[in-house]
This record gives sequence, C-alpha cells and structure tokens, in this order.
Amino acid sequence: MRLDGVAVAVDRPLERALLVRLALAGGLPVPDQRLAVDLWGDVDLARPTERLRVLASRLRAALGTPDVLTRASNGYALSARMTDLVSARSLTKALYAAARAGDHATVSALGREATALWRGASLADLRTIPYAATEAEQLDAWRLDLQVERLDAELALGGATEAGRELEALAAEHPVHERLWCLLALALYRTGRQADALNRLAVLRSRLADELGVDPAAETAAMELRLLRQDPGLLLPESAVPAAPPADPGLPLPMTTFVGRGRELAELVRRLDLPGLVTLTGGPGSGKSRLALEATRVVASAGRPVRVVQLAPLRHADAVPAAVAGENADSNNLDVAGLGSELLVLDNADHVAGAVAQLVAELLRRAPKLTVLVTSQQPLELAAEQPQVMEPLDAIAAVQLFTERCAADAQGADPELVATICTAVDRLPLGIELAAGLTRTVSVPHIAERLAAAPTAVAGVTAVLDWSHELLNDADRAVLRRVADFADGFTLEAAEQVAVDPRDVAPALTELADRGLLTVEAVGGRRFRMLETVRNHVLAEPHV
Repeated sequence: MRLDGVAVAVDRPLERALLVRLALAGGLPVPDQRLAVDLWGDVDLARPTERLRVLASRLRAALGTPDVLTRASNGYALSARMTDLVSARSLTKALYAAARAGDHATVSALGREATALWRGASLADLRTIPYAATEAEQLDAWRLDLQVERLDAELALGGATEAGRELEALAAEHPVHERLWCLLALALYRTGRQADALNRLAVLRSRLADELGVDPAAETAAMELRLLRQDPGLLLPESAVPAAPPADPGLPLPMTTFVGRGRELAELVRRLDLPGLVTLTGGPGSGKSRLALEATRVVASAGRPVRVVQLAPLRHADAVPAAVAGENADSNNLDVAGLGSELLVLDNADHVAGAVAQLVAELLRRAPKLTVLVTSQQPLELAAEQPQVMEPLDAIAAVQLFTERCAADAQGADPELVATICTAVDRLPLGIELAAGLTRTVSVPHIAERLAAAPTAVAGVTAVLDWSHELLNDADRAVLRRVADFADGFTLEAAEQVAVDPRDVAPALTELADRGLLTVEAVGGRRFRMLETVRNHVLAEPHV
C-alpha cells in the first residue's frame, strides 16, 4: 500500500486484516464488537476492546502516521481511502454507461483498466480471517462481471479469436456461469467452429443438471437453438467487422494466472502507446518476460500489429538482425516500410545487448512511429530510452502468488510463514513460484525454516533451485537436463525425441511444471518453456 505516494509495508496478517477491514468501511467508524467478530470470529473473547487497542497500536506504528487510524464512537475509523477501490468503482460506473450506449470500444478499454487494479485473487493472503472470505467472493465476482462485459464488447468489435481464448480459460474456472459459456459458444461459432460451440453448451447443460439440478436459463436455451439453426443474426454485419483485421500474432497464452503487477502493467501499456524504446529491466526471476507478454496481449487485443522475437536462443550477437528480420527477410537490409506503428518486442536481450542497441537505434531512426519493447537486466543506454524497473512484488502480492501456486493442502498455511518464505527470495516471482512448487513434497514450516537461513535473496533463490532438483527422481532429472537444451521452448513430441526413454517424458513434464521449473503455454497446441534463470542453473550444474 501507499500513503501519500510512499510505500508502506504492513507485514503482519492481523494488522493488515484490520487495515483492509477499516478501509472497506470507506472512512466510517466500525464498532469494536463488529471488528472483533470480523477479525476473530463469533467467539467469546476475553477483553476484545483491549485486544483491538493493542492491534490498532501496532498498525499505527507500521503505518508511521498515527492520525490515519482514529478512535471514534466506540470503534475505529481509517481516514485514508482505498484508491484502487475508488478507481474501480468509478471505472465500473463509466463502463456500464458505455455499455448502455453501445460504445463497445470504450467498454473494452475501461474493462481492461479496471481489472488491472486487481492483483490476483482478492484478499488471497487474508482468506483465513473471518470477514475476508465473504468480501473476497464479492470482489472476485465484481472482477468477473467486468471481464465478461469487456469480452462481450470485444466480441461485438470483431475480436472473436482473441476473446475466445480468454473465455475458454474463464469458463474452465467458472463451470456453471451461463453468460460466460454463451459468449464462449458465440466466439467459437464466429470463428467457424459450430460443432465446438454446441459441444460447450451441451457440457454446460450437463453440469447444471448434475451440480445444481436445474435446466439452462431461457437465454442459454435460445442461444443453443440459434446455433443449431445457424441464425444469421449470430454473425456480425460486414460493416461491424474491421476491414483489415490484424493478423493473429500467435502470442502464447500462459496456463497460469497473472498475479500482482497491476500498476506496472497499466504503466507499461501506457508507455507502449507511444513510439520509441521502452526497456523493461530487472534481475533474474523478477518477471520481466511475463509482464512484457501480458502488456503485449493488451496491445494486440486493441488491434495493433505486434511482433515478438525471442532472443534467448541466439548464441552470437551477429544473429540478431536475422532474428528480427524473420525467416523470409533480408537481415542485411531490413524492410522498415511495413513496420509503421507496430509494436516490436525483443525478449531476453542480455547476452546480445550491444547488437540489440545498435539495431534498435537504426530501426527507430528509419521508422519513427515504431514502438520497441526490450526485456533486459540492464538498459540499452540509448537516447530517449524509457527504462521501467521491475521491483520485487509487494508483500501482499507475494503471498497471493505463493497461495495460488502452492499445493492445495498448503493453501491454508500460516501467513507469517508464507511471508517468511517470500522475503527469503526477495519477493521475486521466480523464487516464490519455485518455493510454492516445493509444497508438493515439503511442509511450509520446513521450507520457511530452511530458506530463512539463506544469507541473501540470491542465495535463497539458488537454494530453492537446488532443493527442487534434489526432490526430483532420476527420470525427471534426466528429462530436465535434456529439455534444457531447448532455448526457445519445446513440445511434448520434441522432448520425447531427445529423451533417453520417451515414456518418462509426459509424467516428467507434469512434475517439472508443478514444481515451477517449466512454464506451460497454449499457442498452436501446448508448449513448454524453461525460464532463462532456471535453464542457466540447470546447464551450469554438473550433477544435473
């Protein structure tokens, strides 16, 4: 959180829970008895007022601004506002007004801006606090409503392919949400997949009967009938379809949720709206590539041409021009005429930074409307470069990320221990995800105890990598070493071709992905990728 623009860390869960509860009250005082029930449950507490006084005192100390938390009317009130909540309410009001007016482009833009204010699952680090579960459900439902409105608008704008991908993922998370499934069926139908559209609604009908004992709503039944009859009204009129829709950039669709970084994402998207160079910088495992991908998907969904070039597979700097030019272009004479206002993304530029800087400078000189996004540990040191530094996740987002990635039986772990684990890896996303992967075989207290002994955050991440490797069986370890040779990602079939025993590959890839050693993407089928930090560690270890 921030007070007057200054970051403030409230690390203890109960203090954070009190802060959030009072903030949700919008400045109104909350009585002691109500607070006691909300924080500790409907139990017979000894001296609840005294316990609240101690907790409030600790919160004031953590905030460093005593006047923010005041005693009022036998309760407590918070004078600070939840700016994200206020912004979300304002954006939501404007979004629904635009929806009533049929302004689909504005609905899409406002929906993206509003949902970027959420950082993963709502109140994920406070779900064990009595009041938080209900509040979290309401906040998550609010976000889902915004997502559905946005996707409905983007379907009306002709974006059936991209919207369909998001709808598919959301439908899997919400198996009986009828409007969501109807929109998914519509997106599939508009991309020429009538059979798949009908299949999705049949699945929905079955789930409604099995899980809720009800029939589909009238709107769902009507959609199913219109699909069967191939109702021409389901297709957009030609005037509503963009005359020259952008080519599908084939961006990978990550199979995991994007947690935290809402402000960073909004800032990066804002910068990418202008021509020039933006360099996303940060240490290994800070989440540069994932943030770049999420921002690129936002830009592409608005219809802007996007091209992504993975530089990690390049072994020599002189290969950079050819990689950027593409297979069918002359790397010695790059054609910039077609670049226009395109977004060009160059991911993992560290080992070829000099060549990238030289090429980018030339491209921007010849194509002044071009936007280039580079991910690198260091800036390229070019004139007019806009560096955006990746800071560690804040304490709340770090705990949310761990909670979303850990094993199911570890999701109710002591938040203090989870915070200890996150701090030990400097709240770096890679370290948190790897530590969460350990929970499939190691208890949270054991992980916290071992990582707390690491002298530095870098040592903490290295310790998690070493430990993750130790817990693998021989077959999984062998597959890990073989697939580390794929610098640009790989498919199941490619991994089977290089494995000692192809039968080991499928279960090994599942295990490696569960432990955070591999990421899984959906782009033209399922594809696996090893983050550069993990890959370098694997290749450097002689025992792997």
